[in-house]
Amino acid sequence: MTAFTLVTAPAVEPVTLVEMKTHARIDSSAEDDLITALIVAAREWAERYTGRAFINQTWKLSLDKMPEGNFITLSRPPLVSVSSVKVFDDSDASETWAASNYFVDVASEPGRLALRQGASWPDPARATNGVVIEYIAGYGGASSAVPGVIKTAIKQLVTHWIENRGEALMAPSSRGDGTVHQSSLNVPMVIHAILNSYRIQRLGA
Repeated sequence: MTAFTLVTAPAVEPVTLVEMKTHARIDSSAEDDLITALIVAAREWAERYTGRAFINQTWKLSLDKMPEGNFITLSRPPLVSVSSVKVFDDSDASETWAASNYFVDVASEPGRLALRQGASWPDPARATNGVVIEYIAGYGGASSAVPGVIKTAIKQLVTHWIENRGEALMAPSSRGDGTVHQSSLNVPMVIHAILNSYRIQRLGA
């Protein structure tokens, strides 16, 4: 069994509040909190739809056992780097597997962690989540690194939600914590079409 977990969220969004308000031709600051929440919601939806990470973020892949092949696929491309590979014993103590054992393939999408010649996968003693791979994925640490098509899709999606909030945005923050519930959001097909060229056939999260 495998599990993907977000460890560190992106520090910034692909689209700033100022950029979004300029795109939507909004002068007032009365709804800044809502627009900010919608930018996050749009980015999270677009990342899930494309299977990608936009701004650099840290992910963790937990494996019960190692694969039979020579590589492990790391979801949410583009892959930047592998931070660590930790192997756990039955007492939950971990040991870092040496980076000399593997090659990090950042050219493939999704990226891969591949065995070096002569190396073999470690044998975890812990039956569940015996191996944990932590890695960084994304186009870069700044919004300028994100492809313009993706940023355009986010802007158009947020604009759609703002202009059609009665039907497209049914419950923007029912918890009262400033978040937007993904289940309450409607996404027009034109947004899917814009992002289709960036969509990855996902094997994991």
